[in-house]
Amino acid sequence: MFKVSRKSEYALIAIQHLARRARDGVTSVAELAQAENIPPDILAKVLQGLKRAGLLTAAKGAGGGYRLSRPVKEIHFLEVVRPFEEQLCVVSCQNDHGGCERGGDCTLRDPMTVLNAYMLRQFADLTMDMFLSPHKLLHGTHMDVAIGETSLGRLTSTAHPAD
Repeated sequence: MFKVSRKSEYALIAIQHLARRARDGVTSVAELAQAENIPPDILAKVLQGLKRAGLLTAAKGAGGGYRLSRPVKEIHFLEVVRPFEEQLCVVSCQNDHGGCERGGDCTLRDPMTVLNAYMLRQFADLTMDMFLSPHKLLHGTHMDVAIGETSLGRLTSTAHPAD
């Protein structure tokens, strides 16, 4: 199962928060950490990673903080998570380390390669403005979605093929 790391989850939350506060100027690490219940030391590293990726700009000094470097609708999901993920793959044989013990005997390798490529194409189309309004994620799909709570209290969805 595809799962993003905790740092990627924090990065997604930070982008959401900064997008909602875009008109307010910069947001400090302390303010964002408190508002989103994220450890400040980890959040600071995540925000630095997002800045290195070109997604944030920083203002130094008193009253300093971070802001989005471009409109949220121009920031893609994969841009946000790639700095924090070694690999984005469904199964271990799809990563650069080739972590499958079955090697050439595996009958799933080729289908999983196709599935992994499909998944990445779908993720490539997701922009972060869609994460501000979850119904945008469903626009144009043929899926019913059950919404639930994650451990961090954020909305998550489980897709079920429509009848």
